[in-house]
Amino acid sequence: MFRRMCFLWVLVATVQGMAQTHDPYPGSIDIERMDPAKRAVSRYSLYVQPYNLYYFHHMDQVNAQLDWIHRRGPVFALKESAQPFSAAYVYAGKKYSLEDYFARNYVTGYLVLHDDQILLERYFHGANRASRFLSNSVAKSFTSTLVGAAVAEGKIASIEDPVVKYLPWLKASSGYRDTTIQNLLEMASGVQFDEAYTNPKAEIGRYASALLHGDPSFHDLALSIQGKTKPGTQFEYQTINTQVLGMTVEAATGKHLNEYMEEKIWSKLGMESDAFLFRSKKQAQMCAGGCLNVTVRDYGRFGLMALHGGKLGGQRVVPESWIKAATRPQEKFLEPKPAGPDNDPDFGYGYQWWLLDGKDEEFAALGIYGQTIYVNPRRQVVIVQTAAWPEPDTPDRWDETIAVMQTLARQIQP
Repeated sequence: MFRRMCFLWVLVATVQGMAQTHDPYPGSIDIERMDPAKRAVSRYSLYVQPYNLYYFHHMDQVNAQLDWIHRRGPVFALKESAQPFSAAYVYAGKKYSLEDYFARNYVTGYLVLHDDQILLERYFHGANRASRFLSNSVAKSFTSTLVGAAVAEGKIASIEDPVVKYLPWLKASSGYRDTTIQNLLEMASGVQFDEAYTNPKAEIGRYASALLHGDPSFHDLALSIQGKTKPGTQFEYQTINTQVLGMTVEAATGKHLNEYMEEKIWSKLGMESDAFLFRSKKQAQMCAGGCLNVTVRDYGRFGLMALHGGKLGGQRVVPESWIKAATRPQEKFLEPKPAGPDNDPDFGYGYQWWLLDGKDEEFAALGIYGQTIYVNPRRQVVIVQTAAWPEPDTPDRWDETIAVMQTLARQIQP
């Protein structure tokens, strides 16, 4: 899925302008009128341009149910940028500025943090600091953290537990009968579920139908999924696994996902803004796999929590041992794959975090269309990107996105 190309970067000081590109309002989108199976290719879809350039930070305007996650308590302060910060780089034989990167990759928000110091913060396409940006699969790392919180307070006894211990209705006919919570966390459930976003016949289209139209319910969708391989033996990225994780958290804690996220994350990290999950008004269950909407700075605070081993500002969200396990490969087949004579490099996987093959033990939350929280523990750097790519998942764009972040981080003294 992911490859990386070689980059040559030179940091340069420049004036940090705050100019934005203001795209015109593209027209209204009603999710009930969208074709879920063709959401990545249809001309009428909040996921395609020009609509995604607007709706990826206006998801409260698409006729959806909003499940709010409220902030409370003192805000964890981020120090404002002290001096201008930018970069120039050479990519595929051509020299670009960081401004070129933002434009070419349809970036809507960008934040570079060195611990709690803002080095760079930019917004584009009409977005601003108050905008709440669609997470897509960045939300998976939040759901994983809620699993860790439920384990820490004893609501989930062990991630080695079979998921049917908490969701016994899956015993009936589902492919999840023999799947553990750890298998779900590692995308090694062994079920049949095709994540090909542009294939109208792939199972991810059924997930989109559940999300956008409420048909089927997430409950019924999970029940219908069948097994394909032995759980715990191979990696296959599947959003339905995260959905089942979210339902497991709700069953174990007796709380709705947004309520538990508010209690365990938003109330502890000093978030400065409320957030929300979205779903069809006809969908009975909350979305756990990619429907979170958060400000860029609050995405940054979540990244800082992971950077600091599960706590921020004296408030602990999950034990340090959970973050260590979540951001390390627990099986050989989950390890990052360096480039070789017969293959391109590829990322590894932890507990709903992508694992990079660099020397800084970096990890990242990634979502289609360019959403990223990059964490570099050695350099004490967190970088957040929100974007609205014209396509959901392109290796070349991921190559550039991650290489830009790695190189920026390595120019910052730890």
